[in-house]
Amino acid sequence: MTLHAASVSWRAGESLIVDGVDLTPAPGATVGLLGPNGSGKSTLLTLLAGIRRPTAGIVTLDDVPLEKLRRRDVARRVAQVEQHSDTEVDLRVADVVALGRTPHRGVWGGETDDDRSAIAAAVARTDLHDLLDRSWRTLSGGERQRVQIARALAQEPRELLLDEPTNHLDISHQLDLLALVRRLPTTTVVALHDLNLAAMFCDAVVVLDRGRVVAAGTPAEVLTADLIARVYRVRAEVRLRDGRPTILFLPPETSGTPSAP
Repeated sequence: MTLHAASVSWRAGESLIVDGVDLTPAPGATVGLLGPNGSGKSTLLTLLAGIRRPTAGIVTLDDVPLEKLRRRDVARRVAQVEQHSDTEVDLRVADVVALGRTPHRGVWGGETDDDRSAIAAAVARTDLHDLLDRSWRTLSGGERQRVQIARALAQEPRELLLDEPTNHLDISHQLDLLALVRRLPTTTVVALHDLNLAAMFCDAVVVLDRGRVVAAGTPAEVLTADLIARVYRVRAEVRLRDGRPTILFLPPETSGTPSAP
């Protein structure tokens, strides 16, 4: 089993942010969480991570409700990388990655062989060897994202939750980062804005609109011109290549002919 959300809702005052969501990522799959701004993607990730408790419904980990598990036990299984990660302390990259071992250490415990092994594996997977002695504050956005993913991997999670990991990255770093995520030996749920990136790298996608799931399935099944028009309110052409959709966005339709200057 894995992470499972059943009829999960969450309110902020009178506003219903997440509305009756069901989500069960297949073990080892990369699942894209899509939807316009304000559709509930980030909030849903915090519910899956156990940071927030649902107003209604339940999130379980191996059939056990998250609220019945110790926070440390959840952190050993589920790692989250937030959209904006920062630290007020000027840490070295090696120290940031090592923070991922915190859930596995006792109150007075020092670094163990297991810790060193997990950190080394996380560094290798994210290709950070040349950055370990660098200051966190000197890193580019793409480098920081790789370090945060390495920190999450050092937790040795089975589930990885990523909130807009490609935000503010150039195209090359977006592709590199999502290729890395897809290779990871985890079940991954990743919130994305870019539909073409989701189509390229995700095994399945879930589309939210106003807190509700409006479509779920493979990218080819879900990312249709009709769905994009209905949810994002834009025109698009969708073409399949090697079984995956490529989306070409079209300019808005205009009425009449512009008058000459």
